[in-house]
Amino acid sequence: MGNSFTDDEKEYSLTVSQFAGLCGTTRDTLRHYYEQKIIIPRVDPVNGYHYYSPAQISSFFFITTMRQAGCSIQEIREMIESSTKEAITKLANTKILQMQRELFLINQKISALHLGMWILNTWQEHGYNKVFTDFIPDISYSYTAIKDSNTAYHVADIAGDISVHLGKTAGNGALSTFPTGVTMSYENMLKKRYVYNNIVSLSFLPADNSDSLPLPSNNVVACYHEHGDIDIEKIYERMVSYMKRHKLKAVSDLFIVSLINLYNKEKQHTYFKYLFICVSE
Repeated sequence: MGNSFTDDEKEYSLTVSQFAGLCGTTRDTLRHYYEQKIIIPRVDPVNGYHYYSPAQISSFFFITTMRQAGCSIQEIREMIESSTKEAITKLANTKILQMQRELFLINQKISALHLGMWILNTWQEHGYNKVFTDFIPDISYSYTAIKDSNTAYHVADIAGDISVHLGKTAGNGALSTFPTGVTMSYENMLKKRYVYNNIVSLSFLPADNSDSLPLPSNNVVACYHEHGDIDIEKIYERMVSYMKRHKLKAVSDLFIVSLINLYNKEKQHTYFKYLFICVSE
């Protein structure tokens, strides 16, 4: 007796369970893909059973890859229906760009934590309220100029400027929001006129000279200051005195980076700041 199977039946020979097992998926997923018309099995006209082709395994993993890349079912269906190399290339390139953007944002968050931990670890080497010279890693910074720096003596005076800066960082994923602080010109430090001129955020990510800039030097005079017995104005004076004594020239503003600024459960204020100014001999 001859073989009565058609070529279609020979090709589409895998049951739903067999195909699901080969693909490492579930019957529900295959049913959903069938209903959405992105992987279509052969349907037996007699009993209604579904059968898949081994060739559809590669289609399943292609669809899985596109789903993991963020493609919607509709996008995949439109790509399959057009069935052109151009449609596949366009969708793939779009998702590649999106994933590269997501990867950049993840790296930015990792960089922010690395920078915060670097500041903490460097503090352990030097302790509080001691001025020292250091060679720091490459750090970039973004900034927002304070609207009225003549009256910017305290954080409360620049609340609006901080809001503008944080709004800018929130709207542009290329900018970092942590660690954040302020800057003060060296000229004002010399005059003991302690007003802020910029809101700044630091990053270990390379500067792009558009949204962020590189520090002018890796050589710095630095100090860690914690809320306590010594006012921060005394730290400013110590840093100026140290630079004069060692004949160091300021090549940047003073960066005052707030790593911690909290009130504990007893409502006592505590903060931890990292201060540095880029210098040359």
